[in-house]
Amino acid sequence: MVLCAGLFCLTTSVTAQEVKLSVVSPGEVRIRIDSIGPASEWSFRNVYAGVLGIAERVEQFHAFGLNGEDVGARKIATGEFRSTGAAKTIEYVVRLPPPDPASVSHVSWISGESGLLMLADLLPESLPGVELDVSLPAGWTCETEYAPDKNGKYQVRQPEKTVLLIGRGLRREAHRVGELPFDVALREQWPFKSEVGKAATKVFEKYLALTGSAPADKPIVMIAPLPVATGSVKWRAETRGRTVVLLMDPAAKIKNWTAQLGIIFTHELLHLWVPNSLLLEGDYDWFFEGFTLYTALVTALDLKFINSAEYVATLGRVYDSYLSRPDDLSLIDASERRWTSGNATVYDKGMLVAFLYDLAIRKNSAGKMWLGNIYKELFTRWAAQPANGNDVIIRLLSSTPAGADLAKSYIEGQRELDLKPLLADQKQLLKSLYYR
Repeated sequence: MVLCAGLFCLTTSVTAQEVKLSVVSPGEVRIRIDSIGPASEWSFRNVYAGVLGIAERVEQFHAFGLNGEDVGARKIATGEFRSTGAAKTIEYVVRLPPPDPASVSHVSWISGESGLLMLADLLPESLPGVELDVSLPAGWTCETEYAPDKNGKYQVRQPEKTVLLIGRGLRREAHRVGELPFDVALREQWPFKSEVGKAATKVFEKYLALTGSAPADKPIVMIAPLPVATGSVKWRAETRGRTVVLLMDPAAKIKNWTAQLGIIFTHELLHLWVPNSLLLEGDYDWFFEGFTLYTALVTALDLKFINSAEYVATLGRVYDSYLSRPDDLSLIDASERRWTSGNATVYDKGMLVAFLYDLAIRKNSAGKMWLGNIYKELFTRWAAQPANGNDVIIRLLSSTPAGADLAKSYIEGQRELDLKPLLADQKQLLKSLYYR
């Protein structure tokens, strides 16, 4: 694919698609895809991470045959297009409205002198690998997980997981933790010196030890200005494939962000492993979101990004949030309805059930083990095997009678949580839970 703030250009061989993408303005992108065919139907992603109507931005869709003739493409539904004849080229426009806090880390946008382009919502679904040729306005550059080839093009293997950071004055830093290389891409004017790399390095070291393995592919951490910082919204983040995106309030004072960077990374970097380095299938969001939140909290405490008081306070806040809404779903059911039910069960209850598992494991092992030990077993046995995520994780968690009971009650069942006695005795909680 090609990015252009003038032209986005994807060029393709026999297996790749040839694409030219022109950024006409921050609010409009024009795309041309060649060597697509022959094809007569195209679909665009319409829903992602709770953001609805994404495909409504696709307009002015045209399809052309082998000789360049118009083959009568028309819109048959939102994000669905069909032509009357076989096409080898399509052209269309994608409107990029101003981003809002709910969607800014999930969909494509361009604002001011920077932007994020998610190939998953700019290209039709189910495209194979693409050859991406990026053309940008004067002074703009592009950073992505792929290095350009000798012709300046990017051989993108998984468009649906690829993110492009574009803007003026970007820089890229190379880092390494043991045998794991990773890159950081950010704007030159950010007041960061070594803070991002140092914070990420500390967290990567922890998770390499935790899982016993490196992520499936070399990661990249992208830092960009949050274009919609309002009220309490000071940052947004998402991990997609091997790309971690962190959007930060451009007015943030760096001295207040050193620890905050580490806290954010404890959650987002773990997603490079879970679920992105696993081949597990199905809706097991309760584990890769809820249990990740808890594991990240313990990791933040271990690395001294937070203190023990904040550790306990966080559990209390999550429990208060859990109590603020009905709990009438199992964690498995909540995961299946994560983006349609509008509740936070996957996050709140998932994190608190992870807390209970941790207590049970520590007690059963006399403090020699904790919840984090299951990650090494998970990656030793299941990293390269396609399997049902719920079946695999529940099997691992049910290795003790206490664990099996918790799985039956809270993950597969609909039992409500009552953590008031546990959270009330903070001294005993810290003694039994954290100091191992």
